Amino acid sequence: MPNPATHILVPLILADLYRDYIAKKKFPLFYVLVAGIAGLLPDIDIAIWRIIGFFREVSVSSVHRQFTHTIFIPLLFLMAALLMRKNRKAKLLFGMASFGIFTHLVLDAIFSGSIMPFYPFSELSFGLNLALFTGMQPQMLFAVFDGILLGGWLIHEYVKHMIKDFI
Repeated sequence: MPNPATHILVPLILADLYRDYIAKKKFPLFYVLVAGIAGLLPDIDIAIWRIIGFFREVSVSSVHRQFTHTIFIPLLFLMAALLMRKNRKAKLLFGMASFGIFTHLVLDAIFSGSIMPFYPFSELSFGLNLALFTGMQPQMLFAVFDGILLGGWLIHEYVKHMIKDFI
C-alpha cells in the first residue's frame, strides 16, 4: 500500500496543478490542502481496527479496505458537493474531499493489490499491484515515489509561485 505521504501528495499536487493551470476561477489554497488530507481518509479503518483490537482479537484484513475503500464514500461527498449549489465554499470543500478520497482508491488499486469498490454489494475486486513488477521492495518503491513526487512538486512551486522569496 502506498505510504501515507503518497496519499497526501498525489491529490494535493493534482489539485494544485488543476488550480494553477485549468481552473478558470482560482480557489484558495486551503482547498488544495483539503484534497491532500482527504487522501488519507479511507485508511481511517486502520485506526478503527486498532481500537477494536483493544476489546477483541480481529485481523486487519477483516477491517481494512472494506467499507472505507468503496466508491460509495467519494460519491457521497460528490453528491454533497453537487447539492451545495449556492454555497461555493461548501461545494469546494466536499468536492475536494471527494477528489482526495477517490485518489486514494485509485492509488491502492494501482500499486498495492486490489480494492472492492462495490462492497458490501459485491466482492468483485479491481487492481493492478504494480509494486510487484518493479523488482523493488514495496516500501522502497513507495519511498522513492514519495521522493520524486515531493521533489517535483517543490521544483514546480519554486518556479511557479516563487517560493524562493520566502526563504
